[in-house]
Amino acid sequence: MGIKLEYVGWSSFIMTSPDGMRVMTDPFLSGNENYKILPSPVDPKDIIVDLIICSHCSEDHFAQTFDIMDNDPKTKLLGDLSTLALAEEAGYGNMWGERTELITSGAYYSQGDFTIHATSARHIAFRRLENGTYITGEPMCFIIQIKDGPTCFFGGDTSLTYDMKLWGELFKPDVAFIGIGGADMKGRCLSELNAQTAAMCVEMLGVKKVIPMHYRLEEHLSDFKKYLVELCPECEVIAMKPLDIIEFE
Repeated sequence: MGIKLEYVGWSSFIMTSPDGMRVMTDPFLSGNENYKILPSPVDPKDIIVDLIICSHCSEDHFAQTFDIMDNDPKTKLLGDLSTLALAEEAGYGNMWGERTELITSGAYYSQGDFTIHATSARHIAFRRLENGTYITGEPMCFIIQIKDGPTCFFGGDTSLTYDMKLWGELFKPDVAFIGIGGADMKGRCLSELNAQTAAMCVEMLGVKKVIPMHYRLEEHLSDFKKYLVELCPECEVIAMKPLDIIEFE
């Protein structure tokens, strides 16, 4: 039966299962002028979801989480200890509360039509707090299994790791959400995965479809496509723009 997929921007997607459950990844809609990341055309006030999954606590993956949670008291947050510490500080309860769920690499969480397996990301989770102190945590990738739908790999901010070959063999994902670019940092692109290493990740995962994310420039996309044709020409690239909606099995 498949799922409906809406692209919100950067690394933010909303997946709707056949039974209507809605899961959102990494809610970052505000953009950042300093990093030359454009804001999403979607207003956080208009988003209602059942579950938000955050790969880590960095601003460009977490920023509008609480704005969206405020839209519906039933919306839950799934994340690592640093993510849930931010939620507790903001008044959304600790990890024993009704609105937050803890996950760590190797663990899984099930809700409705979704089973979400966490794997470690080759990255760092980092956030500066309003009082000037810093918080770090466990960055993650997610294998998202959907009842009567596809199995998806969501890479978050991971860089290249040979673990992807193991995840491909174990979970056999159908589609991958992979970062192919990054923020502008004083004129250079701060990319966890560039075009070549992103294509290598796709090859190791063994997926038949890939949705590029986390990039600013069209040249990031064109370069990624060139490498992908060389490494796994059978894989379909689905390049989405904010507001795009697709359905796939």
